[in-house]
Amino acid sequence: IYLNTTRPDITYVTQQLSQFLSKPTTTHYNAAVRVLKYLKNSPGRGLFFPRDSHLHILGFSDADWAGCVDTRRSISGQCFFLGKSLISWRTKKQLTVSRSSSEAEYRALAAATCELQWLLYLLKDIQIQCSKLPVIYCDNQSALHIAANPVFHERTKHLEIDCHLVREKLQAGVMKLLPVSSQNQVADFFTKALLPQPFNTLMSKLNLLDIYQPSPCGGLLHSNVEDKDKSLS
Repeated sequence: IYLNTTRPDITYVTQQLSQFLSKPTTTHYNAAVRVLKYLKNSPGRGLFFPRDSHLHILGFSDADWAGCVDTRRSISGQCFFLGKSLISWRTKKQLTVSRSSSEAEYRALAAATCELQWLLYLLKDIQIQCSKLPVIYCDNQSALHIAANPVFHERTKHLEIDCHLVREKLQAGVMKLLPVSSQNQVADFFTKALLPQPFNTLMSKLNLLDIYQPSPCGGLLHSNVEDKDKSLS
């Protein structure tokens, strides 16, 4: 759990294993051992914070509808960048069962909106002004339409409270809500178990680097990263 502070790549599996702390089985033990083996094979992996990041908050919100096979609840995932630096991320099982993927996505979007508001309060307290309006990216068109459409009908009236929260922030100019393709949805990293190829692709987008990974030039990755960062500065 403490490693989640610096290793967002184990956030999803930690959330999964934490549900069975009171009565684990052999299956859960074997899964935990696999996580330990993964950590042992990548001791130098961690977040990289480039010095040339702009003060612009970018957020990603996603949900895996009925992702929990035991309760059929959806898994919400969110992450926020300050420029190029990942500063906040979360995986959480939703409190209620969602009857549609749109409902699951919108509940995740409402949670991300609350997190964004907290980040803005935090930056304001330390007297930091963002250069641009914060943006939250969502890959579900239905959730985007619900946020933009002020009309409630039978299929969406149970989402009215969450809808008012997100729409209130949109109308107040606190943030922008933009679409993103599923291939570029970084928050997908926090909602489900992924195959190695998409897992490694999204991990690189999160700026998770391994200082011990050999570079094509024969040196260590952290040396190349430092040289690149200095040249950008």
